[in-house]
Amino acid sequence: MKQFSLSVSGKSQFLLRLCFIFIVSSSCFSEALSQVVINELLASNQNTDTDDFFEYEDWIEFYNPGGIVNLAGYYLTDDPAVPTLWQFPSTNPGITTILPGGFLRIWCDRDLVQGEDHADFKLSSDGETLQLVAPDGTTVIDEVTFGPQQADISFGRSCDACPDWMFFESPTPLSTNQASEQSTEQLYFNEFQSLNLQTLPNAMGQFLPWVELFNPNPYQVWLANYTFEVEGIGSYTFPPNLPASTTVPAGGFLLVYLDGTGSGNHTSFEWPTLSPPSQPVFRLSGPSGGLVHEWTMLDVPADHSFGALVDGSPTWVDFSSPTPGVTNQLILIPGGPLKINEVLTSNLSGISDEMGQREDWLEVHNAGNQAIDLAGYYFTDAFDQPMKWRVPVGIPEFTVIPAGGFKLFWADDDASQGWNHMTFRFNATGEHLALRSPDGFTVVDSLFFPALPSDISWGRLTDGGLPWVQFLQTTPEASNSEGVVGLHDSEASPGWFLPNPILVGNSVAFHAPARIFDSSGRWIRDLKVGESWTASAPGIYLVRWLEHEKIPGASIQRIVVQG
Repeated sequence: MKQFSLSVSGKSQFLLRLCFIFIVSSSCFSEALSQVVINELLASNQNTDTDDFFEYEDWIEFYNPGGIVNLAGYYLTDDPAVPTLWQFPSTNPGITTILPGGFLRIWCDRDLVQGEDHADFKLSSDGETLQLVAPDGTTVIDEVTFGPQQADISFGRSCDACPDWMFFESPTPLSTNQASEQSTEQLYFNEFQSLNLQTLPNAMGQFLPWVELFNPNPYQVWLANYTFEVEGIGSYTFPPNLPASTTVPAGGFLLVYLDGTGSGNHTSFEWPTLSPPSQPVFRLSGPSGGLVHEWTMLDVPADHSFGALVDGSPTWVDFSSPTPGVTNQLILIPGGPLKINEVLTSNLSGISDEMGQREDWLEVHNAGNQAIDLAGYYFTDAFDQPMKWRVPVGIPEFTVIPAGGFKLFWADDDASQGWNHMTFRFNATGEHLALRSPDGFTVVDSLFFPALPSDISWGRLTDGGLPWVQFLQTTPEASNSEGVVGLHDSEASPGWFLPNPILVGNSVAFHAPARIFDSSGRWIRDLKVGESWTASAPGIYLVRWLEHEKIPGASIQRIVVQG
């Protein structure tokens, strides 16, 4: 994909200055502000173009088809519940004025110190709603709701101010929206599994037949309008409206599921598991119909795969250990005793990163007795994209985590801000998260975190241990034993223990049915109302209230027993 940078032309700047010199009344600005539209957006800018500080930031473009317009005092928001989230400045008409047929771009990076054209929010690559709101703080001038976005592919109106929206492989900031001619790139079938019984589940937990595509190019390839065919079974043309699931990373891999769903990377035809062909011919054709790759597949046993001996090579073999989503030359590298220890998915009032921005984060704990370098490890929130973000190598002063220590990573989709800023964000409604070893495949630790309220983290009750609980008091880069479990004031619960901690040999009475676990998550005993429990050994114990819906306080609490 070509890289480029666009700016307002010198002619436009000259005309704007003339307007300011000779027109001093507000009549210079059109009152038809309803004509201004959100025209294009880029919610994951990794390599497209940079702001004035040479940073790849998300952006929104506005287009004005009418007379001269000044957006000073108007609002821009990505949260309809907060329509006045960010206000266009009233101090710089050079930034807020749009000439007839002109464009205006606002950077969405939460970095107000970099200029008045930088909004105080970021775009979500998972999808959200954007609104342009009038100065009254309630009237919506324009609105767009978008779904999951792919890095460096913009989403915009099919033509400037047109009602239909589409994706652009070559974004057009500050320029007329126009789709570029799609070229046909070299791709290869790389691996195929017809009987996936327990090798790899998809995001829905289903075990489906799949074929893997390999992209040898140094740039990503979007499969929009490519056609995948299995001779005698069916064909499927990849849609142009789901780039997040149909883009093959540079030098990377994409799994295509043969399940009959007909959406994104799921084909519209289903692999015949009852009577499959013994030597099916697979074909991939480009947008213009030209053949990209063709290969004859062979039948292999269940949970085996048939794949290229070397990625993209013409020599194929039977793999008893399939390698979906990673290189076929995989050398397994067992990870160290590392644990994802705490996750925060909505940071409104917690800690800030180096840029002063409150971003979502995860914490890794080294549960071993030796230091471990995290360089080369991978984080991902997608089953079929195991190598979504790699911890940078060659900077051990940052990536080494001491024995028993902690390391923080920001989930802000802004890798330009530092070594520990990942290229994806968390979904506050809950999702999968995994830490993989430097081989990109071996899962070192993983979890499903649930929907979480703002500023409430999901963490292990004890560092590296079980169970997982919600923390009212988050503990980034510190032991979870310092946190407060639960969402409410602990004193609101009739089962809360006072004093806490207690000493070995002391007893506590239970005023509600409860279940006790030790720090490893092992069940100790159940207690009825009025029963007492005597602490026999020091440690941290978890109390789960069995009728927590009747208790106004936290459903999970901790007893600290000291020796």
